Amino acid sequence: MQKKIFLLVMASLLLFSCSSSVDNTWSSNVNIDTNNEETNSDLTLTQPDRKMDLYWKITWIEWNEITILESDTLKDPTFNMTSEEKKKYMQSLDETARTELKEQINSSTLWEKKVIVPVWIPIIKKTATWPDSPSIEASIADFKVWQYVSVWMDTTIEDREVAEFVKIAFTQ
Repeated sequence: MQKKIFLLVMASLLLFSCSSSVDNTWSSNVNIDTNNEETNSDLTLTQPDRKMDLYWKITWIEWNEITILESDTLKDPTFNMTSEEKKKYMQSLDETARTELKEQINSSTLWEKKVIVPVWIPIIKKTATWPDSPSIEASIADFKVWQYVSVWMDTTIEDREVAEFVKIAFTQ
């Protein structure tokens, strides 16, 4: 009797271990160079050419749905600037003006927006704070509450908010 139970347990373990092996080799094939040109035969991490649809902080994460505090971009004079223009503009300000601008931007929150992030969409994250820092592949598991994200929405879906591409800002 004990021998039958032992054989049954061993057979179950063997069957379970064979069925749970998954090939995740596609993720190791991603090559992102410092020029932000992503190449991969199975996965493309190219940032959309258009302006992002949402940029602000994540306030809630539940499975593949995130809630983002959306801000009034009209209160941010640097929103439409390139990273070089923004850098020059911020350097031209004195410390007081820079602090006032940051307070103005931080007080521009209007509402929360729930966004579905499909697991198959490209997600990247910055590796450092400087503008030309490289990006690496990321996943939903890399999202954190109060983290800044840039979201490009899928314009083909009209009845709900679904992301097409997400870029996570650098956080330590």
